[in-house]
Amino acid sequence: MRDVVIASKNPRAAERVRSVLQSAQIFSSCICASGAEVLHYASIRPDAVVVCGRLSDMPAVRLAQLLPNGFDVVWLVQSGESPAGFCGNLVPLYSPIGRAELCDTVRVLAATGAETARPRRVRKEDEEALLREAKARIMERHAVSEREAHRLLQRRSMESGLKLTEVARLILEE
Repeated sequence: MRDVVIASKNPRAAERVRSVLQSAQIFSSCICASGAEVLHYASIRPDAVVVCGRLSDMPAVRLAQLLPNGFDVVWLVQSGESPAGFCGNLVPLYSPIGRAELCDTVRVLAATGAETARPRRVRKEDEEALLREAKARIMERHAVSEREAHRLLQRRSMESGLKLTEVARLILEE
């Protein structure tokens, strides 16, 4: 099981997230107030799941891009905020976020080991293309927005215990 790190510029929000995770027996190893702190943590640890709210020095997408292989970011997206990009190791959760949804997402990611078979940049491009294709297929089949298609992918991933990219592959094989 990988470490869980909570990152937020708001100490109260970070403590609330920690409390929610602890109630589900998911314990965080530390709380960071900035992306720089998370990157420092990443320089001394091999892998972790970062539960990320708003940071003072960088957006969550940029943090996910800068983190080394083995780190996943669960981005707690506030209502009205829209993702400014996609990254293979970034899982956005849109508010309002349920306790179960947050805990299930973090639990699945923490239980998943880091992939080290291919370089991150190549894997990231492949994953992005795969996810775009799967979302397009879902949007076509179910007449939903891209955001809803992504949520459906996430939900199937959590329910099956498979990585998002594995679920996307299964959808494309159907």
